[in-house]
Amino acid sequence: MSSKILVVGHRNPDNDSIAAAVGYAHLKNALAARDGEADAVEYVPARLGPLPVESAWILEQNDIAEPVLIENVNPVERDGEEVKQKVILVDHNEIGQAAPGIENADVVEIIDHHRIADVSTANPILFLNLPIGSTATIVTLQFRQTGIELPDSIARVLLSAILTDTVIMKSPTCTQRDIDVANRMARIANISLQALGQVIFSASGGGAKSAEEIFRTDYKEFHIAGHNLAVSQVTCMDSDQLLQRKGEFLQLMSSLQKKQGFDMVILMITDVLLEGTQLLFVGDRDSIRQAFNVEDAEDVVFLPKVMSRKKQVIPMLSALWG
Repeated sequence: MSSKILVVGHRNPDNDSIAAAVGYAHLKNALAARDGEADAVEYVPARLGPLPVESAWILEQNDIAEPVLIENVNPVERDGEEVKQKVILVDHNEIGQAAPGIENADVVEIIDHHRIADVSTANPILFLNLPIGSTATIVTLQFRQTGIELPDSIARVLLSAILTDTVIMKSPTCTQRDIDVANRMARIANISLQALGQVIFSASGGGAKSAEEIFRTDYKEFHIAGHNLAVSQVTCMDSDQLLQRKGEFLQLMSSLQKKQGFDMVILMITDVLLEGTQLLFVGDRDSIRQAFNVEDAEDVVFLPKVMSRKKQVIPMLSALWG
């Protein structure tokens, strides 16, 4: 019986987390087959939450199975003995974003593009962390480095994640390597980056989903200099459509703030066409005014050219509070 190694992204998975798990599991299985180890190990793409709409669409379009939904990475029973679950982390390296039970799992690799955080390992591992716009870009580069053929279907899934994580190359997190990789894959697959990006973001625009489902799609919590906050981001092609539900979002955010004791709860509605973000917030209004230099900050402000939570929202608040 082969040993299963889970390839899993962060909680509240986004498209990059899903695509990286799918793509890297395919790469690792291909490498195992090339090295004659296919009977000994199987790499299984997994997820820690609902499948994002854009991920569901791109996987269905390319006839690729969804990553398996897991609740934890607790020890598993094998041959009558309890053994640690082997795990590869993609698109995160932080305990607070990892699967429950991660402290008792055997983390064997990490592929990421975020800050180095607090996941620790008992032994040296491959930890590939690059300052680029998407984990999917790193996975694509690994196909080239290892000489493993990248199937068109997997390429399209990875390309979709590069587009979502870089907001069609408009986010400040986007690098020249992301652009080069995306353009190369688009030429091979004969796909227009702009057209594919618009289809993907149109699919993720909310539709019939509840306010909480939309809010939880890309939700993260932060602890900065004694301040606790939650920041959700939704990227879309029509922010006006989502702003019509402002009351629902603010009610949900206010309830979350009181329940969790957050100093602030933020929802970024990032509009690809407007190239900016409608920032909804509850809590510390003065910090919003100071951090983003806005005069009239009641419960929503428009921030032109702000596309990235990681590079344009969290750093501004950190600088203010630090």
